[in-house]
Amino acid sequence: MIPAALDRLAGLPAARALEEAAAHLGGAPSALLSGLVLDGRLLEAIAARAQDGAHGSVYTSGEEARILAAFGLAAAAARRGGPPLRQGVAILLRAERSVPSLARALEGLAVLDPACGGGSLLAAAHAIASRAGARLRLHGLEVAALPARAAALRLSLLGADAAVLRADALSRRWPPCDLLLMNPPFLRHESLPDAWKERAVRRSGLSRQADLSAHLVLLALRHAPVCGLVLPRALGTSRSAAPLRAEASARGGWLLSLRSRASGSFAASVETSLAVWAEGAPRLPDAEATVPLDRLSAEELAALAEGRGGRRIRLPRSAPARRAARPLSDLCDVRFGMKTGANAFFHLRPLGDGLYRSAIGGVVRLAPSDVAPLLSGLRDALAPEVARLSWVLFRPSDPSPAALRYLRLGESLGVNERATCASRRTWWRVAPGRGPAPVLYPAKVGTRAFAFHNRDGLLEDKKWHALFPREVEPWLLSLLLSSTPLRLAVERGARQLTGAQAIADIDCGVLSAIPFPDPGALAPLEGTLRALHGALARDPVTTDLAAMLDRPAQRELDRAAGAALGMTGAAVERERKELLRRSAERLARAAQVRKAIAGAR
Repeated sequence: MIPAALDRLAGLPAARALEEAAAHLGGAPSALLSGLVLDGRLLEAIAARAQDGAHGSVYTSGEEARILAAFGLAAAAARRGGPPLRQGVAILLRAERSVPSLARALEGLAVLDPACGGGSLLAAAHAIASRAGARLRLHGLEVAALPARAAALRLSLLGADAAVLRADALSRRWPPCDLLLMNPPFLRHESLPDAWKERAVRRSGLSRQADLSAHLVLLALRHAPVCGLVLPRALGTSRSAAPLRAEASARGGWLLSLRSRASGSFAASVETSLAVWAEGAPRLPDAEATVPLDRLSAEELAALAEGRGGRRIRLPRSAPARRAARPLSDLCDVRFGMKTGANAFFHLRPLGDGLYRSAIGGVVRLAPSDVAPLLSGLRDALAPEVARLSWVLFRPSDPSPAALRYLRLGESLGVNERATCASRRTWWRVAPGRGPAPVLYPAKVGTRAFAFHNRDGLLEDKKWHALFPREVEPWLLSLLLSSTPLRLAVERGARQLTGAQAIADIDCGVLSAIPFPDPGALAPLEGTLRALHGALARDPVTTDLAAMLDRPAQRELDRAAGAALGMTGAAVERERKELLRRSAERLARAAQVRKAIAGAR
């Protein structure tokens, strides 16, 4: 009914549509909405349509809100003398009858959502607690006017004891609470306005490279003894969020970390999980549902509160013990690719005869010493040792007169004032003193992913990680990184940041930590590995992952890498199937997110 109501209200300004809907729901019938069965979710839907994802806002669906609120309330109640977590979850999700101790523990409980949007999490908490016979004290903060008004109206219609303020959570002191529920805005640090970034860094102490969600989640963990969060999975691996993870582990544990393998946790533009953290609590296992979360039963969710999985909720199996394995960082330095801060100025298309095309400067003439060949992304790597050279990097050590003219042009266009450029001692010197990396590994991967043996000494940009081997030869490093056991280790730590695209982001720390065979275990296999390198080095890699894995040389490489890690042939085959499954799930999830985003508009 909500899509039909939105269609009928489409001709009104958003604020007017919100008031019209609220009046209708409050008992003053609207001709525009007659005949439709509606509830307070319509108010949030009006705000969501008007915002259209502005400032990283993606609202929580009803089922995810219900699950998160139930786990959060059960955990908070247990700390106040209520029943154990499993029983509390079962009662709140209607799998068991209520008990007086739960109502007593929940009565007057203060619940805060510091980024409340249209109020779905607070509304879910109110509804669940009311059924248990308790009345909560609800507080919401929301930076945008329309969703703040929507949340206030929605909670008022429910008769909740609620106060919603239009306020910036980074600037205002948060009200005290027993439970914090939040679906934080999903804004990458590059998209944060400078003023927001400065406030976030001051409040959380995280670096300027941390995403907005990381700042807000760390503030949440410091503010409340129990936090129920829609948690971007990137926070589990990104280097900028490492202090957050360390503090969370030192002070408490995650009682819930649940995502759906079938459809993610909800249709956001990033991959997320539903997570509940409690101060002083032990950590329960992460869980993956094989069905959408709205198809899980209350009994299945209650079992999860005891750390038990089931047929449709899978807990991770421990990775098989691997002998003779060392972290990749023991054998090579792993660095982020070179970041120019202004690719439109530094990345140039060669036209011949000393001419280059600049995206912002047009055609410019430069000396050969002013530029260096650049491998700009995975698309320009055709095979593990074959590249298509389409770009050069403007990187003069001693600028020619032509380069000095180009630099003056860049300054006239304000390139030197961009954040990355302005932070350098000399704004146009990109990674001074750093040479080409012998091996490159993509920073974002899809179905087509492999390590590149940089025999021609090409420079790389931020779409690559740069590897400088110490104890293993570059050809061997690149070969083994393209084997399924090692690639799967990378994929397990990757996260699908873009959501609508089937591409996973690989943090430098994830790549550094993967298990790599000890060089001593590789020595008996050197002849076999050299032959495999010869067979695969110039073989084009395509997006048909099944076909790529089916190549005889790739099969043999996977078995050899597995043997060096102490894996059985059966274990290697399982990992090959898992890699295919993960790739297919990313494709399916991307399609689902694209469909959801299109439907929301």
